[in-house]
Amino acid sequence: MFVDPKVIEFFTKEMILVQVNGDRVDTALAGQYCVAAFPTLVLMDKDGKEIDRVAGYLPPEEFMQTFRDYTKGVGTIADLVAKSKDSTSREYSLQIAERYKYTCDKAAAEQWYNKVIAAGDPLDSLSGECRSSIADMYSRAKRFDDAIAAYRKIIADFEGKQIADDSRQAIGYVYVRAKKYDDAIAEFKQIAATFKGKQPATDADMNVGYVYRSMKDTAKAIAAYEYWLTIYPQADSSDIAYAKKQIDRLKNPPAPKPEEKK
Repeated sequence: MFVDPKVIEFFTKEMILVQVNGDRVDTALAGQYCVAAFPTLVLMDKDGKEIDRVAGYLPPEEFMQTFRDYTKGVGTIADLVAKSKDSTSREYSLQIAERYKYTCDKAAAEQWYNKVIAAGDPLDSLSGECRSSIADMYSRAKRFDDAIAAYRKIIADFEGKQIADDSRQAIGYVYVRAKKYDDAIAEFKQIAATFKGKQPATDADMNVGYVYRSMKDTAKAIAAYEYWLTIYPQADSSDIAYAKKQIDRLKNPPAPKPEEKK
């Protein structure tokens, strides 16, 4: 799991590490701890009570110091909430909301996001970021109608800004998560027609391939990516490379991995 010698030593001498494959094998355990992103490391005390967690990657030194601080009650959510009583900073409240987002307490995350919005202009960039995060939480919680409604309200309130464009694409992703693939394709095609010649259209046409991939319709996914390459020959080189990579993966899928044992 870890390759840095210092981190390996850290978990050998200072912590007891239990590795769980929550993505493929121990999905029930991942669900129990509300793990929504990988990797996620949950720090527990000797009684099995969660102290705090780290979702995602950190540089080795910062990673180890974070866990050392957590054992002292420094930098934990509880610590941040206690200190927030002396702060009027919206950014500080946002930090707490982001931390709660990756725990089981989604209600607390939404509460803190709304606190950020209430403390400023509901139409400024920070409020838009919070509203987008709330919509994303709805989607991950399978509250698909709420997520779509939230994204559509963002589009209405932030028309002409990047967050509105991102929200349009996000609605398509919500439909995919809900397995409403026809709705997802219709959404992306509507974006492509509305914003023809602009970046949202480029992204939306690419995402049609993603929908077919999610449907496991290999032939249509390949056709969608190949079509994208023909209509966007001058697209960003990284996007072209991505489309070609998807085509190659679809045409030459890797051998299936052997099933892991619990």
